[in-house]
Amino acid sequence: MILNLTTLFFTIAYINLFPSINQSWELKKDQDSIKVYIRDVDENTKEYLAETIINSDIDNIFKTITDFDNSYRWMYKLNSSKILEKSDTLMYVYFVVDMNWPLKNRDLISDAVITQNENKIRIVMNSYPDYMPEKEKLIRIKQSRSIWNLEKIDDEYTKVALQSYAVVEGIPTFIMDLFILDSPMYSMTQLRNKF
Repeated sequence: MILNLTTLFFTIAYINLFPSINQSWELKKDQDSIKVYIRDVDENTKEYLAETIINSDIDNIFKTITDFDNSYRWMYKLNSSKILEKSDTLMYVYFVVDMNWPLKNRDLISDAVITQNENKIRIVMNSYPDYMPEKEKLIRIKQSRSIWNLEKIDDEYTKVALQSYAVVEGIPTFIMDLFILDSPMYSMTQLRNKF
């Protein structure tokens, strides 16, 4: 009985601390076989979930996504990207995000934790802002999370989903609202075009 009450208490506390967990996704864009859903993380931050099916096997898509040295070639608004440290299941990655004038560019350091089984690969990326000192001309993004989920449909097709949010200070809400729709559409389209 005590165990059940303790479990109930922590479940309620968790739900209250993280209300976005319970909020359902709202479909905001359905275009060119890419669906983009949005939900609120808090009153100032939105999270997106983009889904599509790509005509390629899961391993090729995984290699493209984790080739972070070249992410800037196809990810939305990335000025540069670089792998700082790498093992089979963990990477540290550095990104510079290009912001339009008069806004200052942002930078972001993320870890990337990789888990996989025969038919699924998951890449969870959380901000790791203290990995290296901040740069004078850039504003560091200190809180972000992105999750890539790849699911094998068959040898020729893979379901790809990207769920992401970032707390970006000093950016007007209307710009962030555009960014949160344009970013997943652009990135998923560019990724799909590689195959």
